[in-house]
Amino acid sequence: MHVLNTLMPVFLIIALGAVLRKIHLLSAEFVEKLNRLIYWIALPSLLFYKIAAASYDYSVAGKTFLVVMTAMFTCIVIAYVVAFFLRVPAPAVGTFVQGAYRGNLVYIALPVIIFSFSGSTAFDSAAMETLAVLVIALTVPVYNTAAIVVLLASRHKIDRHVPAKILRQIMTNPLFLACVAGITYSALFPQLPVVISRSCNALGQIALPLALLGIGATLVIKRISAPLKFVFTASVIKIAVAPLAGLLTAKLLALGAGETRIALLFLAAPTAVVSYVMADQLDGDTELSAAIVVISCLISVLSLSVVVGFF
Repeated sequence: MHVLNTLMPVFLIIALGAVLRKIHLLSAEFVEKLNRLIYWIALPSLLFYKIAAASYDYSVAGKTFLVVMTAMFTCIVIAYVVAFFLRVPAPAVGTFVQGAYRGNLVYIALPVIIFSFSGSTAFDSAAMETLAVLVIALTVPVYNTAAIVVLLASRHKIDRHVPAKILRQIMTNPLFLACVAGITYSALFPQLPVVISRSCNALGQIALPLALLGIGATLVIKRISAPLKFVFTASVIKIAVAPLAGLLTAKLLALGAGETRIALLFLAAPTAVVSYVMADQLDGDTELSAAIVVISCLISVLSLSVVVGFF
């Protein structure tokens, strides 16, 4: 029942978003604006509030982050090798690799993490949520940097302008900036003013439900027109190889049970929708990217169920 109670709310809301889009209760224009509201306002408010209002152990966050990073780079290496043997067209290799490593940390993994620890007597759920947010803060800039490098490399566009592109992507990412602001505020001040705390908390409460609705509505818009062998292979690397690599690393580092669950849920999450945006911005294969997002989301039910059920 724990697996069902953890995952069903997430995927039911995603399904509701898809249905609402199908029956035209949500228009494409509204979904686009909704996603902007979530990305620029609601989710940053949630992340800032969770970090600024809590205390945490940076060393534990660092070890959890290291597990995620080790699995991520393992997936990148494996994806390049597999892409060679599958004969993925050179311009699409970067898109294939990005789809194989870039997880949906905030929109899907975070709500699953929150639900999985909710009501737990074995873990401090607030501390686990804060830890998850800290790992997101550390991971987002690495994801963006790696995406720029692999996408541009497949187009042979690595030049002296790349560092500036990477810096611009990081410094204009509202999720990363919100996390940095939260860490800075927490280090300088003992607590948030009530008016700020209540405002951010209220915005944070709408962030995840709206994000899940937006995911569902967005997935309906995407079409699977890329070669299925590329799509399924990248998806399997993302939702199966990543958590396996993470589990091995977590055992080597003797990571705690709660921290291991958080790392594995991040790694078992499907490919992030933003990977499509990055592919579009950097001349990647948008059809392949969209297809990986859709398929990995569908089959991630299995990987997330395994992690929630056994960890």
